[in-house]
Amino acid sequence: MEHLPLPKPPKSCVFRLVPNSQLHINKANNASEVFDNEGAYWEFDIELTNVPEADALELDGFLAGLRGSVGRFLMHDYRREQEHLDTIAFVSGGYQDGASLAVTNLPPGRIYARAGEKIQIGSGAAAELKILTENVLPAATGATTLRFESPMRRIPAHNSPVYFVRPAGVFRLIDNKQGLADAQYKNGVVTSWRIRGREAF
Repeated sequence: MEHLPLPKPPKSCVFRLVPNSQLHINKANNASEVFDNEGAYWEFDIELTNVPEADALELDGFLAGLRGSVGRFLMHDYRREQEHLDTIAFVSGGYQDGASLAVTNLPPGRIYARAGEKIQIGSGAAAELKILTENVLPAATGATTLRFESPMRRIPAHNSPVYFVRPAGVFRLIDNKQGLADAQYKNGVVTSWRIRGREAF
């Protein structure tokens, strides 16, 4: 599965985890009621600026090949690429589900990653993007338990990789109108082009 082939890093990049919970307000007395539906999904909104037309056309061709929201691609948060977290962890044991995962192969004796940073469980079409809810402090053996949101949708196999650097998820375009047609042009340069997507599962 391909990454979204951006010609340059976006000027702005909003990556947001949206919980499935719903809040309802009673119009009669303003009382609130929350429906806690488990899980969440990621969405992104990026803006590309000052892109040469030739590069923009190439990206537009890729988007056309997706056929709107049908196709899927990998995408990561360009604001936080976490390039200093270049060790790959591996799932330790099978039959794990929920919002925690036992892993190994991390540098011991110090906090490796902090709550709020992202991880990618699995690779390719099986990749799942998560956000850590606790600091990662491996034991002397390099083993630890990752805690994150949202809960895993599939059970990863033993020894599946867990990435910390440029962690990506599987996305699709949020609608069928994400091409170059709405971009702003000036003198053969795309001055502003926004692309939005939502996690595909």
